[in-house]
Amino acid sequence: MQRLLFPPLKTLLGSQSVRLLVPRAAPRTQCGCSCGIRRPLRSGQYSTVSEVALQSGRETASLPSKAADRVVGRWLLVCSGTVAGAVILGGVTRLTESGLSMVDWHLIKEMKPPTSQEEWETEFQKYQQFPEFKILNHNMTLAEFKFIWYMEYSHRMWGRIVGLAYILPAAYFWRKGWLNRGMKGRVLALCALVCFQGLLGWYMVKSGLEEKPDSHDIPRVSQYRLAAHLGSALVLYCASLWTSLSLLLPQHKLPETRQLLWLRRFAHGTAGLVFLTALSGRILLIRDGLFSLHFQVESLA
Repeated sequence: MQRLLFPPLKTLLGSQSVRLLVPRAAPRTQCGCSCGIRRPLRSGQYSTVSEVALQSGRETASLPSKAADRVVGRWLLVCSGTVAGAVILGGVTRLTESGLSMVDWHLIKEMKPPTSQEEWETEFQKYQQFPEFKILNHNMTLAEFKFIWYMEYSHRMWGRIVGLAYILPAAYFWRKGWLNRGMKGRVLALCALVCFQGLLGWYMVKSGLEEKPDSHDIPRVSQYRLAAHLGSALVLYCASLWTSLSLLLPQHKLPETRQLLWLRRFAHGTAGLVFLTALSGRILLIRDGLFSLHFQVESLA
């Protein structure tokens, strides 16, 4: 009964399950003697299961933290450059009055531009059904429509490039383990802001396509939606640039003096004033017709 309940240690050691956990002895040397000398393990041989798991984990280890920070910092620096390009291209689209030339929004379908004369005629007929053509561009030719359509098309395609520049590398770096816990939260916030930026852009354009039967004013997008669209782009640019520089540049070693504190506050205040000036400028550009009309009436009074 005692043997059944408590088997000998020799029996347990002979089992296959326990043998996996016991270090494997190196083979004896073929010297023909009984000295029992064991050869050392060669490179690539493992004596235990735990060493095999440890070695496989080392093979898939991520980059050192400093090298990973440099890679992520350069990526975000490139992303901030693409956002700056999108802001510039959006301003050009605004100046050429091309923002309302594409009257629908499809994430994948609209990536292919019209190629035949029939497709261009169909796209032009869509544009003719909206207020901008009826009130402002009723004499527009197909060649002129192609110009403003390509301006808006390039702006939208650049926005998709910006989204891919953020999302695809972020997924790769996340999978490789190159993002620490704090950086994961920042990257998720930046990717979410990119998606929000694209939806806000269409929400802005939609405001300029709405029919207003009792109004004969020039069709324009909502100045508040336009300001929000620009503001979110500036926030995305600043956040990406700040994060990239914090990874690429060393931490300052200046003492925390009162002068440095005042300088930091002054810099933050100046950045806030620049941000508000940019947004208010967008609102005033949209309402320039109303302001000029107001000044004309005042001068005649």
